[in-house]
Amino acid sequence: MKFWPIILVAILISSCASHNKGADEQMSVGGSIPNWVNDPFEFCGSEFLCAVGEGTSLLNAESEARKSLAKIFRVRVSGQTDVSQSSSSIASPDLLQSAGVYQEMQSHTREVVDEVLEGVITSKKHRDGEAFFALAQLPKRTSSKLVKSRIEKLSDEIELAYNSERRSMLPKAFELEAKRAELEGFLIILGIPSFDRSVSRGQLLSKKAEYDADPRFIFIDHQGKWDAMAKTVSGELISLGYKIVRKKPYHFKVVIENQSRREYLNVKGFERYHVNAKLTAYDPSGEVIGAMAFDRTENGRSISQIQSQILESFRDQFINNVSQLQLD
Repeated sequence: MKFWPIILVAILISSCASHNKGADEQMSVGGSIPNWVNDPFEFCGSEFLCAVGEGTSLLNAESEARKSLAKIFRVRVSGQTDVSQSSSSIASPDLLQSAGVYQEMQSHTREVVDEVLEGVITSKKHRDGEAFFALAQLPKRTSSKLVKSRIEKLSDEIELAYNSERRSMLPKAFELEAKRAELEGFLIILGIPSFDRSVSRGQLLSKKAEYDADPRFIFIDHQGKWDAMAKTVSGELISLGYKIVRKKPYHFKVVIENQSRREYLNVKGFERYHVNAKLTAYDPSGEVIGAMAFDRTENGRSISQIQSQILESFRDQFINNVSQLQLD
């Protein structure tokens, strides 16, 4: 039994040596520069998307190759997004995407790109003096399956929002459609034709035009002390296509109640501020049809800084939960 450890060590050493030898055989050294370095797309053919990276080490070269692939996706998708935003500003000026929505779209793009790039393999390596080269390959078929599944999920969500016949859900449908357009840009890069969509952008624009022809008027009744909150609600409702009025007649009334207080914080140079708010929606007869609440405490170096942070949090919550007010 005492010989087993020696035998196991010998097997492990032999295994590692074989593995390293196989890795060394994948890298060409010196001689003429391989064709794949100068023309990776011609080398890879139609089944792969390829990029070459160069660096002072093999690790750097592989990293640069992956970055080059990511850049191909992001540059193309960025262009697709610009077209989408341009169409939105012409056809539906009341539904322009806010900075927050655009940032979310950028985050969505990065997330999908990172997921797609998980399928990247380094198939070729070359060393020429102090320079290393690596060829990164991405199988198009595997990547297209992932992207298509994402598109199908977004299409289902768009159809659900569209068929709800709720005005407050239409901006969400446009946001989802913009994300879908990004992913369709991915398919173009992969050389995969797009497929039928359940609800098209044209249908969303037609629905927007239908709502614009029959607008909903909202009266804002602010019963709090923080005017910035009421202004935020008015601004976001206008961006969603609603019309704000100062007197009857109106379709809905939104009452905004808010309270704020400065709290004790035993930390020199810092302040604490608390805000809570309640929004209640009424129909013309005075019946409550919807409501939402907000409660937030923030720390900061000044009251103005804290108020700005709280207001941004309130704005995000309002955008994401405006459907709770049932303003349809």
